[in-house]
Amino acid sequence: MAARISKRQMKQDPFVENVLRAWEYTRERQQLFFIALIVVIIAAALVGWGMHSRKQARVNASSQFADALAAYRTGDLKTAEELFKMTTKDYASTQEGVYAQYFVGKCALDGGRYLDAVQAFDKYIGTGVRYPFFHDAAMEGKAVAYEDEHRYKEAGEAYLELAKNLKTNFFMETTYLRRAGEDFRLAGETQRAIEILGPLVDKATGTERRDLEIELEILKG
Repeated sequence: MAARISKRQMKQDPFVENVLRAWEYTRERQQLFFIALIVVIIAAALVGWGMHSRKQARVNASSQFADALAAYRTGDLKTAEELFKMTTKDYASTQEGVYAQYFVGKCALDGGRYLDAVQAFDKYIGTGVRYPFFHDAAMEGKAVAYEDEHRYKEAGEAYLELAKNLKTNFFMETTYLRRAGEDFRLAGETQRAIEILGPLVDKATGTERRDLEIELEILKG
């Protein structure tokens, strides 16, 4: 019959002693382990919720933007503008929220509220860096609004700035410069008009070149 091992001998046994120490270490840090586990679970839940929230916001923004566009296309400017404004307010960080700001300006322009249109277009230009698709249209809309207000110098400046900072309509550079020259002429700034239109003659051909030459001769008197 094997001899019984005393408690003292058990404590002196290296294997048993290591097991006991490991158990005590685990028990002492068990609370910290569960706290860390909970933190990881909460963090994962927050990431998942954030992704779902952003996806849902994009879906809602797209739906509301589509409703606003539908109202705009049918000529219901009041409803369209209200929906576009809601989209910019509720979903400002989305593509639809940014584009909606351009259409707020378009509704104001179409409704004859020219200075409101300028303000809305400026806001889109300032916040639409990530989504510049309507940049050129917003700048042109701003210039048109100034023209309708008979503020020809501001209109000319807007066209000139647009021609120098085109984002999409590169083929329209000459057209915008000609409009700038015409607006400066209407503003009584003949010399500026000549300075803008003069360099275009060498780039133009055919009837366009002839028209420019005639226009310059008239400006020069």
